[in-house]
Amino acid sequence: MMRSKKILIIDDENVICKGCAMILSEMGYRCDQSLSGADGLKRVMEDSYDVLLLDMKLKDMDGMKILEKVKKAKPAIYVIVITGYSTVQNAVKAMKLGANDYISKPFNEDDIIIAVRHAFQTIDDYETTTQ
Repeated sequence: MMRSKKILIIDDENVICKGCAMILSEMGYRCDQSLSGADGLKRVMEDSYDVLLLDMKLKDMDGMKILEKVKKAKPAIYVIVITGYSTVQNAVKAMKLGANDYISKPFNEDDIIIAVRHAFQTIDDYETTTQ
């Protein structure tokens, strides 16, 4: 069964949200954007997304807190962390909290495309093996 593949982008930089959404929409994915952590968290809890692109440093909320809440409530969602404050400690902490992938800013179009393709490949493989 082919279903629409939905992505939520949470980043307080409008240019990042719009850029990612443009790239991913052109690939056939449905993309929603959120410029605040509170709004993004509300959306991810109320709707069903396959992939979450999550910035770690938001003006209103800590991305780690969002990651933790999302993974507790919806463990199947594939989370790609994006951050301009990349450290090994942050990457390890994000992975321990359930992040599936990690991209450092500044990133290019290919970084996002590769990460999202990998996300959906992983989701498809998982769904195939659990049917």
